[in-house]
Amino acid sequence: MIEIINGNGSFPCLIVCDHASAHIPPALSGLGLAPGCDTLHIALDLGIEPVVRMLSAALDAPAVLTGQSRLVLDTNRWIADSQSIPESSDGVLIPGNICLSEADRMDRQERYFWPFHAAVAEQWAAMRARHANPAFFALHSCTRQLALGSMRTMDGGTIWHEDSGFARMLAQSLGDQFGLTIADNAPYSGIGGGSFTLDYHCWSSGKPACGFEIVNDLIAEEAGRRQWAGYLAAGLRSVLQ
Repeated sequence: MIEIINGNGSFPCLIVCDHASAHIPPALSGLGLAPGCDTLHIALDLGIEPVVRMLSAALDAPAVLTGQSRLVLDTNRWIADSQSIPESSDGVLIPGNICLSEADRMDRQERYFWPFHAAVAEQWAAMRARHANPAFFALHSCTRQLALGSMRTMDGGTIWHEDSGFARMLAQSLGDQFGLTIADNAPYSGIGGGSFTLDYHCWSSGKPACGFEIVNDLIAEEAGRRQWAGYLAAGLRSVLQ
């Protein structure tokens, strides 16, 4: 189920979380995955769902969260992307996604992709009606290391495509206030369609919009999650107010 938190929140920023849940609907028989895969980063952005809840409460800001695993369907990818419904992820095969028919793919899109983006669009329209210049903030977590890739030394990173202003002001605020190392458009770039959610809801809107990745070992425990909710609340207040 899609979840909307604090829908009438007063802070002029909509928080969106594409990868909040590891839930796989019972009808999909666990996608044929081995037990324990739902605790891995391939299934969801580890640690981010409680950070979103804490941040929403701290700011009094609305938030929209997905209700299913990105292994069922990734709401932050274009539906034509082969990884929209991945057959493997970080070296793990996903049997329930292999050789899906076009009808099966369209069924998942109708069940999970379009309803989520309709909910985001509704909340974003309401926010634009309430505020002259609201912001759109898509929150994620990333791994310290992906497969055999190099170690990421950053604490977090921004994601942007059309306009870097909001992202770079937020990064500077977090660095100045808390000494955090925030990478620019990393570890994933939003340029060229790297973030469906940002582009679909914000392209050409003229509104401040960016994504943000927290390295997930920093939010593995409750204390780190509360700390990061505080960091982001302070950073967003300083930039948007």
